[in-house]
Amino acid sequence: MANVLGSAKQSCSTTPEKAPAFVSRPISPTTYIHIILYYQAFYHHHDSGETSRKLKRSLSDALATYYPLAGRIRENSWVDCNDAGAEYVEAWFNNVQLSDVIEKSGTEELKQYVPVEPCGGGDVPLAVQVSFFSCGGTAIGLCLSHRVADAMSLVTFINAWAAACRGETKTIALTQPTFSLASRFPPADFSKYFPSGALPPSPPPPTIVTKRFVFDEQKLAALRKAVSGPLMEKPTRVEAVSAFIWRHFIKAARSKHNLNGEERIFAATHAVDIRPRASPPLPHQFFGNACARAMAMTTTAEIEPDYYKLAIKLRDGIRKSDADYVTRLENGDSFLKYYADNEENDPAFKDGRKILEMCGFTSWYRLPAYEVDYGWGKPVWVSVIGVPHKNLIFFLGTKSGDGIEAWVNMLEEDMAIIEHSYHLLNKLDHTVLSQDK
Repeated sequence: MANVLGSAKQSCSTTPEKAPAFVSRPISPTTYIHIILYYQAFYHHHDSGETSRKLKRSLSDALATYYPLAGRIRENSWVDCNDAGAEYVEAWFNNVQLSDVIEKSGTEELKQYVPVEPCGGGDVPLAVQVSFFSCGGTAIGLCLSHRVADAMSLVTFINAWAAACRGETKTIALTQPTFSLASRFPPADFSKYFPSGALPPSPPPPTIVTKRFVFDEQKLAALRKAVSGPLMEKPTRVEAVSAFIWRHFIKAARSKHNLNGEERIFAATHAVDIRPRASPPLPHQFFGNACARAMAMTTTAEIEPDYYKLAIKLRDGIRKSDADYVTRLENGDSFLKYYADNEENDPAFKDGRKILEMCGFTSWYRLPAYEVDYGWGKPVWVSVIGVPHKNLIFFLGTKSGDGIEAWVNMLEEDMAIIEHSYHLLNKLDHTVLSQDK
């Protein structure tokens, strides 16, 4: 743990007049989305006071446009745009070098650079922490309630804030948000699934560990070759890494469950942005939760499916999140109804089969987080933090643009299998890719 010299906390807002309430499409009742951007000192004598003033002033300017982020969440479903302000925290870390943070910090240590726990569950839509390091470097950590918006909206807001900090009013005008997403995709009725009318409480979290796996261009080329075939032309980087992780997740699940011949389902979900899938497509400025879940499944009857077969299932699942699926969401269906319909119609669920284990992928690979420039250059690294949700995997791009960082949250015993296969891949031992075919 770094030696924190001090911190300061305040609200930050400037909403010129009473704004209308913002109706959200809640995805999770308690989860915050986290992202941290790391910047090198932009000149030799770094003035943290001047940086602080610019960031706070421009944050207020950005919140005047993104006014729901300065409100307060009510009843887990709407935002009272009362100009209470986003939470803003500053912290100074003594004898801490940015290079050490990037190269040596474990995933748990990174949590000190964000102001809210992953499952904080508070009523503040947006919280920001600016951390100053003794070398002059800076980390800007943001936490956005997933009850209010998704990662695309968060990164769009961050880029608008950065443009305001640079004084580029024309750029801000181009990122003007639209707050009518909930009228296009009405909040789903969860009463069928949770008769009490409330979203289910989170169970006590098991002990989850978080590991970061970096897939460089060479590893990705090997993985893409492994999943290529007649039914899987030109696999993407995300498809290849997803199949790799899902494959070893299934191995871990098989190793600890004694099914006694009973057939069960291994499922994988992928978060999909429904904006480009709408008809006509919606621009990324549509603010809110415009994400849904695509699902892929395999059963225990399939003997150790290889990467190729799993990649096909993942691609087919994502392709089902098409215009027809988006229309269902527009008519008020939820991802839960989608799952329920799957249980009724999908052959995998025949004879009462149930899901044994599920892993969830969320890709931020193409989000323009590495483009966020507050006036002192683009970030040298972008990270998330570990979350206490079993089998949740985040994909981020690397600064070079040709790699993927996979942030994997799993039980420690399951993580060991993925770590072993990753280390073989790291040594270019491609038997880890070919032995199952």
